Amino acid sequence: MGTPLSLDPKLRRLIDSLRQRIRRYVIVDSLLAIAAVVLAAFWLGLALDYGPVLLGGTEMPPLARLILLLVVAVTVLMMVARLLIGRLRRPLPDDSLALLVERQHPHLGGRLVTTVQLNRSDRDNDSHAPELLKRVHLEATAAIDQVDTTRIFTWQPILRKTMFVAPMLLAALALLLLNPTAFARATTRLTLLSNDPWPRRATLDMVGIELPVISATDEEALAPTLVEFEEKVIQLPRGSSGTLRIRALAEAAEVPVVCTVYYRSDDGTRGQSNMRRIGRVVDGYQSFVLDGPPLAGLSDSMTLSVRGLDARLDDFRIEAVTPPAITRMNVSVRYPEYLRPEAPSEFDLRTDYQAGLRLREGSEVVLTATSSVPLGDTEVVLRTDSGEFERAQWIPSEDRREGQIVLNDFTRSTAVRIVPRDQQGISAQAPYRYFFGVVTDEPPELQMRLRGIGTAVTAIAKMPVEVVAKDDYGIESLEVSVTPLAIRDPTETQEAPGDPASDPAGVSMPLKWDRQGDAATEIDLREWAAQERLAELAPGSVINVFAEARDGYDLGKSHLTRSELFRLEIVTPEKLLALLERRELALRGRLEQTIDETRNLRDTLDRLRRIGFEEVTDAVGEEADDTRTTQVRLLRVQQTGLQANKTSEELSGIAASLDDLLQEMINNRVDSVDRRERIGEGVRDPLKNIVSGPLQRLKDQIHGIEQSMEVTQEAARKTGEAVQTAEDVLLQLTAVLEKMLDLESYNEILDMVRELIEDQDELLEETKAEQKKRVLDLFK
Repeated sequence: MGTPLSLDPKLRRLIDSLRQRIRRYVIVDSLLAIAAVVLAAFWLGLALDYGPVLLGGTEMPPLARLILLLVVAVTVLMMVARLLIGRLRRPLPDDSLALLVERQHPHLGGRLVTTVQLNRSDRDNDSHAPELLKRVHLEATAAIDQVDTTRIFTWQPILRKTMFVAPMLLAALALLLLNPTAFARATTRLTLLSNDPWPRRATLDMVGIELPVISATDEEALAPTLVEFEEKVIQLPRGSSGTLRIRALAEAAEVPVVCTVYYRSDDGTRGQSNMRRIGRVVDGYQSFVLDGPPLAGLSDSMTLSVRGLDARLDDFRIEAVTPPAITRMNVSVRYPEYLRPEAPSEFDLRTDYQAGLRLREGSEVVLTATSSVPLGDTEVVLRTDSGEFERAQWIPSEDRREGQIVLNDFTRSTAVRIVPRDQQGISAQAPYRYFFGVVTDEPPELQMRLRGIGTAVTAIAKMPVEVVAKDDYGIESLEVSVTPLAIRDPTETQEAPGDPASDPAGVSMPLKWDRQGDAATEIDLREWAAQERLAELAPGSVINVFAEARDGYDLGKSHLTRSELFRLEIVTPEKLLALLERRELALRGRLEQTIDETRNLRDTLDRLRRIGFEEVTDAVGEEADDTRTTQVRLLRVQQTGLQANKTSEELSGIAASLDDLLQEMINNRVDSVDRRERIGEGVRDPLKNIVSGPLQRLKDQIHGIEQSMEVTQEAARKTGEAVQTAEDVLLQLTAVLEKMLDLESYNEILDMVRELIEDQDELLEETKAEQKKRVLDLFK
């Protein structure tokens, strides 16, 4: 075993030099690979970031750039770890390097490897001849001059990487030199140091969305309000129709011919709309608007982008929110004081609003509106019948979900319009309208009737008065008044009746009424004159009798209703009787006319009876067919029935008029027993008996004839009976008429007696005057 020789310095330099060159090769190869990845990522990122801008798109979003940056960073770290550090840390033994040299130089014949391996310090126990090792050592040293270490390395990977890296690097350097701003923007954007967008040919600015102002009034000329995006988000009420506004920079930039809006709603609907170019360039900007879909009648949230040339406004979000709504309207009403009996509660009426709601005049109305969300500024307007608008105060609650509107003096029909707005300023898209009608307090309705009183009364008459007074909320006072009018000389100027400057004071009597508003009393002129409540009434004077009713209305001018004015003339009993006799004469004329009509009725029935129901001809005497015959016969019978009804009503009216005559005589205290018996028992009562007796029987018989028209014999028999009944009616009416003639003769006799008495009185007066004159002549 020989002692190992030290390796020749020449060989040592070869081995060490090869080791260093291998490490430099690894470093260059790794750096080229890393540079290739970084440059490729740079240009790829630049293409992905700026390429869409050139095509009218948008830059890479920050997330995509972050992903690219992380991929590049991870790849570079892996390459550093594996290609650079990993390979540099691998050991390079001398024998391995010698073997690497001998592979490329076969002429060494293993001498270099043998020399390196046997000269290692750990090969002391190897069995070899020192002389042989020395010889091999010398031969290897001698052959080392012919070794070319460049043949050991494969330069194609370096060249390929260099060919890949060099153009990209040169392009990056050219970009840096020619457009350092673009290079810096690309570098900062890809490294997430900046999010500034790439410059474009066109520049667009988002202005916002204009919304029409929803007003509670009918004003349509209100300027729309501009709602701006906040961090690319805007909230609009559902159902609104807004106008999207953008502007394009006109100075030092290219103005797009058209801008397009691309939208995508949350329900998946996609679409696009072109914006209109508005007007000219103003302040260096050109305006564009979109006032149609998808903003017309907004129903769902959406995301939209605007494109004009290479400029884009991306990812603007419109959130459609439900506008505030009035979910309930409660109405509380406090009636005016005169309508509140004891004010049992704070409000007299509480109800939810319903269409057609009408409230009493003068009420205090409190409207409580409940909203779906807390409200902010809410507009309330009142519109009256005259068309005028009036602002009303909105009083919110603590949680602002309710609000009150107070209508203090509710006297006219009013329409309440409310535009609720939430705390973000979003308003309902139409006013909420509530209409309240007014129930006005009408003056009382008043009717007065004087029973048994005509147009003239005596000075001692008593007048039964019947009054009916009605009011929506009750009567406060009711009275009847008698006002005498002064007797005027016909030559004097006539003043208005009832003028307080010339007429005596009237007398009023309060009345008590029942729940239906009916009241009755009796005015006794004689008693009032005796009690000096009323001045003495002389014949020829006039009194006015009327009633007045007043309700509790106190919101304005008092509600006073006056009934029909009864103007009554004061006459003497004799004149009143003369007036009544003239009316009685008129009633006799009516009775004579009624008798004539009844006689015609009797003749018609008798003609039917005589002609019979077997053969009936028409108006021209020709034979009629069966249908025509039946119709003519039925028509004639119906005419007799109508005449019978008319006669009955006329006789009832005459009897009622006679009742009034008798009542007037009683009320005027000019009645006599004989006269009352002659009119009542001799005329009125017989007429009533005729109406309820034979005349009613006659109507029933005529009705029976109509029912038996098909049976001619039965109809003929009933017609005969009707004729007999009509004869009976005529006989009784004639007797009544004769009685009235007797009364007329009696009245004529009374008139003659009255004239004799008047003549006697005049003669006595003349005699007294003559005697007085003779006495005076004796003293001459």
